[in-house]
Amino acid sequence: MSFWSVSLLGKSLTITKEMGQLARQGFDRRLLLDLINSLLTVGFFLLILTVYLSRPRAVDSARGFWERGFPMLIFVAGVAGVSTLQVLPMRACFDLPLTGVVVATVGIGVCLWALWHLKSSFSIMAEARTPVMSGPYRFVRHPLYLGEALTMLGLCLKIGTATAVVFWAGVNALQLLRARVEEEKLSSQFLDYRAYRERTRFILPGVY
Repeated sequence: MSFWSVSLLGKSLTITKEMGQLARQGFDRRLLLDLINSLLTVGFFLLILTVYLSRPRAVDSARGFWERGFPMLIFVAGVAGVSTLQVLPMRACFDLPLTGVVVATVGIGVCLWALWHLKSSFSIMAEARTPVMSGPYRFVRHPLYLGEALTMLGLCLKIGTATAVVFWAGVNALQLLRARVEEEKLSSQFLDYRAYRERTRFILPGVY
């Protein structure tokens, strides 16, 4: 919870800065998109904090490296990696800042939609909580990971380096493995999840 609280505070300060820039410079499409992205991110952090304060105990808690350590490792690597890539003095290979902002904003929107339905079933570690099959979960089993992948892709496109894109691909390959670990956990506890898993796409609509 401390991480999300600090992140919320940091993003709130970013919003103040972006609003000040818009006030000084007038209309700027990229700045406006950055502000929208930041507002959605704050909403996401607030929702996560609310979930952590209200969710009940898991039906089956995470155990061992694959259910506890592995998810936390990916989470930390994703946050630390993007933060590091943004400050490293590397030469950009492409210039797609506006595209990056748009993709990241779409990703945050998908994350918000997924988390709104996930609510008390949200967890970073692989814990067995009540399966959610509403909202975006009607179409894919892991819409939150899809939203996170789009958000990180947008950030990497803004950075504009080949290293950032390779990093994005590596982290998301690990995320797919993490999703499989979670599915095995849920399938072992909930019969209805096994049926849901059979009839619903993995992470991309229309792609098994």
